[in-house]
Amino acid sequence: MDLFLLAALATAAVPPRPPLPIRRLAPDVYLVLGDTGRGSEGRANAGFIVTRDGVVAVDAQSSPVDADRMLASIRTVTKQPVRWVILTHHHPDHHFGTIVFKRQGAKVMAHPDTRTLSAEGGEDAALADWSRVVGVQNLLGFEYADTPDRPVTTSDTLRIGGSTIVAAHLGPAHTPGDLVVWLPGRRVLFAGDLLIEDGVSMMVDGNSRAMLEAMDALRKFDATVVVPGHGRVPAVPVALEDSTRRYVAALREEMKSAIEHGVPMKRALSALPPPDTERPVSLNSRRRRNAARVYVEMEREYLGLDSSGAP
Repeated sequence: MDLFLLAALATAAVPPRPPLPIRRLAPDVYLVLGDTGRGSEGRANAGFIVTRDGVVAVDAQSSPVDADRMLASIRTVTKQPVRWVILTHHHPDHHFGTIVFKRQGAKVMAHPDTRTLSAEGGEDAALADWSRVVGVQNLLGFEYADTPDRPVTTSDTLRIGGSTIVAAHLGPAHTPGDLVVWLPGRRVLFAGDLLIEDGVSMMVDGNSRAMLEAMDALRKFDATVVVPGHGRVPAVPVALEDSTRRYVAALREEMKSAIEHGVPMKRALSALPPPDTERPVSLNSRRRRNAARVYVEMEREYLGLDSSGAP
């Protein structure tokens, strides 16, 4: 899909869309609800914090159309302008709507490392691929806007309108550019795709050892509410963190054993269900892709090589 064609199509009349559903998590803190029961295939969760000096959004939806709907949701709560968008990572389903907020005057906080497999073919290829997922009409007016105005590589604290908001990088677990968003005054944590409702977080762009370390770090926040990147907010936050940790640890042990016994990757993965055709982030596909990634990591560890690199 040509970027210039999308820009031209943006002038077409687009009917107003209804707001996305929201849920109040704490005073002035709201969840923009994604889909539940669909794992990574569903619309992602997002959120926003209302302060005396403006709104801080957490992630920006998968397209300008859905970002417009998220903005409409914000307007049901406040007329304050959106001052900042904090991106939890650089996968299209979390940042392709950022341009809507940028055009409203918002600035972007994000990790500066934007590398993902979906972007390996370049920006135009990534946009063309994503247009087949969400549809061309939903990308009207799209421009890349995930380059941070305020880059975060370790931890940064945004103080705005009486609120304290911490963006922290816990390592290259899901992608090289993961951030979590912590509200210490409300004990609410937005975990991005470090957590997925079914406990099978993707590591194809990240690293399984870093994922285990991230799970340990998440637990130390001792949050009352933890928002996963996709799916239902868990009633007991540590339960989802623990189930994710168990899954990753077991997968590492399984692939380590295969390497130590000389089992080739194809045979090591043979017990897993086949990936779903045309569904790269279905549960079966995630399990298989994670296993292939972790097999390579464990092979490198067995050979004494660095296994921490991401694409």
